[in-house]
Amino acid sequence: MLFERGMPKCKGMRIKDYVAIDLETTGISVSKDKIIEVGLIKVINSHIEEMFSCIINPNMPVSTKILNLTGIDENEIKTARYIQDVIGDIVEFCDGFDLIGHNTIFDYSFIKKEANNAGLNFEKRGIDTYKLCKKILPPYIQKNLTDACAYFGIERKNMHRAFSDAYFTHMLYQEILTNFKELEIISEIMKVKLKKNVPIRKRTKEDLQKLLKCHRIVCKVNVDLLSESEARRMIDKIKAGNSDFAYKA
Repeated sequence: MLFERGMPKCKGMRIKDYVAIDLETTGISVSKDKIIEVGLIKVINSHIEEMFSCIINPNMPVSTKILNLTGIDENEIKTARYIQDVIGDIVEFCDGFDLIGHNTIFDYSFIKKEANNAGLNFEKRGIDTYKLCKKILPPYIQKNLTDACAYFGIERKNMHRAFSDAYFTHMLYQEILTNFKELEIISEIMKVKLKKNVPIRKRTKEDLQKLLKCHRIVCKVNVDLLSESEARRMIDKIKAGNSDFAYKA
């Protein structure tokens, strides 16, 4: 049951059906960065019922820093499917469930952006374990996922991998439910502002292809999947002599 504005709140409310979510991305900018891994865990009555995990080809360069942080192999990314191929499955997996994450709005924003681009509805309520930890943990305890899990005796493993982090977020939430029975936990409406994605225009595509040919550059990304703004940034990089998205023929 979800409470709307003006309705009484039930102290000690227990939300036990949800999808735990975590993503790995190329960076923290929703407008410029892309998803490289998705981890989803469907939980019904506090029990794991279904799981979804996949690596995503972001169609853009992934920095060595991110590859080292996540441990994802560059070849895995190259051979993975694009987000356009799996966003429908992600939306369907989450259908009818609130989302739970550690800083849920971050993960939700990236998925919502891709759902919008695909013309899919993805309006979700969420519970943020980070916010819950700020309410209940002692001030001297850091509120990041590792330290929050450690506070409850949970040893976090395979850090910065989407499925693992989704799993430990689920475990953390269950510990909060068990140890703070009177804590009021209510899912919140998550609002994000997204810029409208404009697919690459024919003229921009032609200009980009001419530049690539002129500079004898073989593009690493799929030009057809670029947005207009991504293509224009790529054109600017070529003109500035920066071609980290390509290699010389």
